Amino acid sequence: MPDHRTARRTLLAAIAGALALPATPRAQDAWPSRPIRMVLPFGPGGVSDTLSRLIAEQLRPLLGQQVVIDPRPGSNGVIATEHVARAPKDGYTLGYMAYGSMVTGPALGQALGYRMEDFQLLTAIFRAAQFLAVAKDVPARNVAELVALSKERPVAYGTVGRGGPGHILMEMLSGETGGRFDNVVYRTETTVVQDMIGGTIPAVMASLLPVLQQHLAGQIRIIAHSAPQRLPVIAEVPTFAELGHPGMTFQYCHGFALPAGTPRPIVERLHRDLSTAIMTEAVRSRMTPDMTPDITTPEVFTANIRRETEALAAVIRARGITAG
Repeated sequence: MPDHRTARRTLLAAIAGALALPATPRAQDAWPSRPIRMVLPFGPGGVSDTLSRLIAEQLRPLLGQQVVIDPRPGSNGVIATEHVARAPKDGYTLGYMAYGSMVTGPALGQALGYRMEDFQLLTAIFRAAQFLAVAKDVPARNVAELVALSKERPVAYGTVGRGGPGHILMEMLSGETGGRFDNVVYRTETTVVQDMIGGTIPAVMASLLPVLQQHLAGQIRIIAHSAPQRLPVIAEVPTFAELGHPGMTFQYCHGFALPAGTPRPIVERLHRDLSTAIMTEAVRSRMTPDMTPDITTPEVFTANIRRETEALAAVIRARGITAG
């Protein structure tokens, strides 16, 4: 006859053993159980800062936790990016990734304290163009006239960094036309525009926000941009492609990332909730007219960044551009 006492002891032991197993799936299901830090590579002010804070607000009801903004500006975004790379792989440190940190720095071969393999990219946020503008007293109404002027005497233009999108595009224009342009590096695009109005520097290659209102006010003139088509807000301004420079069609991106090795369920949850937050009217309504939301899968985002880095590195080598 079966020993019922032995069977009962065996069953109780099995139940006790099951209860003693690590509760990994349950712990992951509980994420997030505390606030998440969103690390920013810039200080307060500017459209990217505004967008990141709005996205954080939209994430709060989706995640059921507060998203705390943690600005760590400096070294062209390197300080913040390194911090994210070294953070615990637990989903509580979310990095806002700027184009310079993801693409420009690696393409230039800079000595960085991180590699892109240190990150689990999640999604892009937006794509945006670059705009070539001249001071109102510059005797050039279009790109062809600016190139002709530069052949007589090099034309200085302002950007916020060597090897950045503005610098690369002007190097491409120089290579395609024989124009002579000198890059003058500023800390902010707004400062460049102020100096243009003051007569210190004749041109700028910048994002839209710092130049748009001054263009509409007649203080400076936007003469071309790198978007794939004309923009309604400045419908009179042609694209570089229209002017015979299709290779200068360009839109940079910003995005989000976690430290590589973050558990996949957390990656998938954050990707889903970030995508929802970015596409809310509250966020999209604060994007500049040239910005387009760019929701991508982690795999597509990673492939895009890798491809853009390789393409940018090729231009940098061809034109002999250095970070110094």
